[in-house]
Amino acid sequence: MKNHRSNREDVRIRKNLPLVSKTKEGVVVQCPFCPRPHPILPGVESPCGTTLEVMAVQTTFRSNRRNGYTCLKCGKTGGEMVRYNQSFVHLEDCMPGTKLLTEIPKFSLLAKIAYKFPKGIQKLAEKKLGKAQQVKEIDGSGKETGKILGYFFWR
Repeated sequence: MKNHRSNREDVRIRKNLPLVSKTKEGVVVQCPFCPRPHPILPGVESPCGTTLEVMAVQTTFRSNRRNGYTCLKCGKTGGEMVRYNQSFVHLEDCMPGTKLLTEIPKFSLLAKIAYKFPKGIQKLAEKKLGKAQQVKEIDGSGKETGKILGYFFWR
């Protein structure tokens, strides 16, 4: 009986973009390798040996005085940063109280009223509606302009 050994050269991985089909229920991701495409799921090996990998990729930048990358939140250089719209922010949260939103929320007059309530009444309203937040405008260098854009409920 032969002793079967596997070398790294014997094993290869092939990659291809999955097939995507629209259905009445939504979208189905299918195997690109089989003659009759079948659905594949992330992290589940299908009978043909195909698995779907889903990965988020983000580029990081090393900031220093030479390249001039300044953090939008704290205004400082140095450290690892990621791109945020047309600016950069530190990879590690440098100002935990300041949140940068990916989308402008729908502003609410009720949130503005709740934000200005006395603290006791404000806490009662926030239990039902979410925390009332004020959105301030920030310029490209990361400094507040003083302009209040609106108010919304944060859940």
